[in-house]
Amino acid sequence: MLLRICLTLLLSPSLLRTMQQQRPPAADAEPSATTAATPPPARASVLQITAANYDSALASHELLLINFYADWCLFSARLTPIFETAAARLAELLPETASVRLARVDCVREEELREKCSITKFPTLRLYYRGHPLRQEYRGQRSVEALVAYVEKQYRSSIKTFNTTEELEAINRKRRSVIGFFENRQQPNAGLFELLAERYKNDCDFYIRVGAKLDNVAYTQRMPTVVFRSDSERTHAADTLFDGSWTSPTELEEWLVKKCVPLVREVDFHNVEEIIEQRLPLLVLFHLPEDVLSVKAYKAIVEMQLSNCTDCGHFNFVTVDGLKFQHSILHMGRTLRDMPIIAIDSLRFMYPYDRFDDMYIPGHLKAFIRNFSDLQRLHKLELKNANEQEGDGRVPPLSTFKHLGPSKHRYTLVGHDEL
Repeated sequence: MLLRICLTLLLSPSLLRTMQQQRPPAADAEPSATTAATPPPARASVLQITAANYDSALASHELLLINFYADWCLFSARLTPIFETAAARLAELLPETASVRLARVDCVREEELREKCSITKFPTLRLYYRGHPLRQEYRGQRSVEALVAYVEKQYRSSIKTFNTTEELEAINRKRRSVIGFFENRQQPNAGLFELLAERYKNDCDFYIRVGAKLDNVAYTQRMPTVVFRSDSERTHAADTLFDGSWTSPTELEEWLVKKCVPLVREVDFHNVEEIIEQRLPLLVLFHLPEDVLSVKAYKAIVEMQLSNCTDCGHFNFVTVDGLKFQHSILHMGRTLRDMPIIAIDSLRFMYPYDRFDDMYIPGHLKAFIRNFSDLQRLHKLELKNANEQEGDGRVPPLSTFKHLGPSKHRYTLVGHDEL
């Protein structure tokens, strides 16, 4: 029905012109030549991408929102008319000079392209900025209004400018920020900074100051310079200067990723799907919302003990508001009064850490991580023995985070084994 309405709306101008041409002219009207209709701009339609035009499409658009879909997927079919209407709406709202386009890839016909882009679910909406995908894909509401608002927001520059020391000190310390100081915007270094700022604007806030050095700010004595300011209310880290080479764009980008995508991340219901989709076990800190001291301590211990641990396996290290995820706490047989609580969620079972304060013992948290595989083997053996003896066995609590990944009621999952 929606597709029929959209087609009717698109066709109505031509139908109206036909009716006007067939209507008898007024007696005092003079004949005039019929003018050709102005075709809608190409960007009002969705660009079909194949392996043949993939590279050129990325190179010729500043912003490209790509819908990776499959015709047989119900959710893809529902999105198609919405996506087409959003493309037409954006063509009306954005200036003609905007190099912005909505595009799609048929992943059934373009199997190699699907594998190249690591697509594991349909539909997947991924935004590309100057040929590079943003780290976070679009996971918001699938409506015309939401898609248009998302693209408009990404189109606008996110870099904030400031001039004074007072404005520098007023930067929100609850958020991760990257601050660039440049003598003028014509410097190639300033252009590189702005490019990377747009690429990672969903991970950090970016600020820029152009002009002479600030007398009261020591790190502006050497310019250009870039400073990372951590979310100091949740971590002990101080301001960090980029001390790498400006001649290597990848060096600055790698530094930004390390800072803006920290080892320990705060999880909420907005980003949990993205984290669970990586299918890595979680080391979770459950804490009260006002308890920032345990968060700072946990981050510091994880970074000191686990950041370079080569035999600890692969984990996602996260913190969560225990009030929002209290179901997980109760599921482990703990209460809200027991917080802060550390636990491993393997996405099958949950393994609570005995005591939060034990993490201050050198190597204790690392040993817990290393013993994780032994715990899994032990529980598998206990489950096997329990089945053979028809006993209860000591079954660990089942994972609660497992169910917060990409939903089968929203995506068609490809190549996902049941966890």
